[in-house]
Amino acid sequence: MSLFKDKVELEIQEAELFAQKNLTQFPPALIWVVVIAFLAIIPAYYISKSMSQKTWLARYQQGAIMAKPSFTNPQAPKISLVTLTTSGPEDFGAVVQISNQNLDLSLDNVPFSFTFYNAQKQQIYQYQDKLFLLPNQTKYITAPTFSPSGQISYADFNLPQTLPWQKRLSIPTVSFSTSLPQTFEQTSPLAFVAQGDFLNNSPYTISKVRLTLVLFDQDNKIIGVSQRDEFTVAPFERRAYKQLWPNLVAPSLNRVDVTADTDTLDSTDLSAPTIQTNSSSDLSHPSAGKQ
Repeated sequence: MSLFKDKVELEIQEAELFAQKNLTQFPPALIWVVVIAFLAIIPAYYISKSMSQKTWLARYQQGAIMAKPSFTNPQAPKISLVTLTTSGPEDFGAVVQISNQNLDLSLDNVPFSFTFYNAQKQQIYQYQDKLFLLPNQTKYITAPTFSPSGQISYADFNLPQTLPWQKRLSIPTVSFSTSLPQTFEQTSPLAFVAQGDFLNNSPYTISKVRLTLVLFDQDNKIIGVSQRDEFTVAPFERRAYKQLWPNLVAPSLNRVDVTADTDTLDSTDLSAPTIQTNSSSDLSHPSAGKQ
């Protein structure tokens, strides 16, 4: 080991002498040029590294994917004037038609209010609830039957000034079929009656379906409105309903529009039924105690 170490040291010394001998053969000026060039390598390395980083960073920023809003300037909903209906001296209802002008934007869980005033612009009744609007959807929003504290002279329908528009990647598709309702006047107790059914055309169990019924006269004017909620509607279930307007007589009735609607923006509103299995289709390993 000692001989090997001595041999290595001897070779290093010989290399140093050889380099020193070769350097002495060069002119002093050239030696200084070589030394300065060697010393300049270090700052040149850091300068080139810094310039390279700046160059590639600028190129990356030009082609990088920047976060941008998914939509701009959504169109405000189109809302009709408030239509007031009555089924008696103290029983009123109200309705507006609202349209979403955006083809790919939706609204969910948005508060709204119907407000009613007397001739002195004093509020005498207010109905509040929440609505949803699917892309490109048009529907009726109603204030169910109420009894105000005075004579109604003015009515307003209001939404928040800033609406929480959303652009969803996907929205489940649910459709309903509604039958042409049968209508008649009930005498005891006195009421106008519409009855029919609707069909859930989807493979989902729906926690809540809202039925909106609008009565039109021969002049195509709204003379009555109502709404009802049906719960836990099974896939492809057909369900009957019977809706009453107490004390309403409608001799000039032309038609009844019935729409069924559900909030497909709410993930808790829809559920897929579980697939039932039996022993012949169950490929899982038998558990302890199973024979």
